[in-house]
Amino acid sequence: MKRTISMAAALMFLAMTGGCYTVNAGRMTDAQRADQLARSVAMASGVNNWPRATSLSFTFVVHDGADLKVSRQHIWNIKAGTDTVSSGDKSTTVNIAKPDMNDPAQVEAFKAWTNDSYWLLAPLKLFDMGVTRQALGRREVAGKTYEVLQLSFQGVGMTPGDRYNMYIDPFTSLVAYWDYMPSAETTMQASWEKYRHVEGLKLATFHQMGTKTIAIENLSVASE
Repeated sequence: MKRTISMAAALMFLAMTGGCYTVNAGRMTDAQRADQLARSVAMASGVNNWPRATSLSFTFVVHDGADLKVSRQHIWNIKAGTDTVSSGDKSTTVNIAKPDMNDPAQVEAFKAWTNDSYWLLAPLKLFDMGVTRQALGRREVAGKTYEVLQLSFQGVGMTPGDRYNMYIDPFTSLVAYWDYMPSAETTMQASWEKYRHVEGLKLATFHQMGTKTIAIENLSVASE
């Protein structure tokens, strides 16, 4: 589950296309319907405010039942293009645009940044280069109906074979669940909940995936 962060193209696309998400959208093509649904998610999540962000910090915490599996702190200097990843007594600063792939510590820090930030910022990255969007129609989860947006990837990220189905609340345009599909045989569903408003962004800070929980703790964003 490794995706990279590149939002300039997304913002340019949104600025050029504009518009709001409508469930009954008339005679749109499948691609237009998918893009309109994706636009609604990005806008509801505050993508227009992302260019103002200068730094972002959070702790990525994973539990399996009562057992702590992962606790990583990130201090991401967005303007400088660096992230400092700390876990236990280890701390590594990585240039996220040009990580040193010959340095094992840099590689691990880059993998952690890529994975952990995607759990936080995926709704802002729907128009990144290499992302293919497909509207799958309506599906029901836990008695509620959602619009489903599938994401697949062409030659981008560290695991380009991954696919995701995002379940979009038709009233808020926020992600409520996603299916993570690392292969055709494997589907893992996770919730997107405990949304927080931070510097114009609206971000989910908790995910339940089977017996595992993923929490985004100590979230802080600084903006210009």
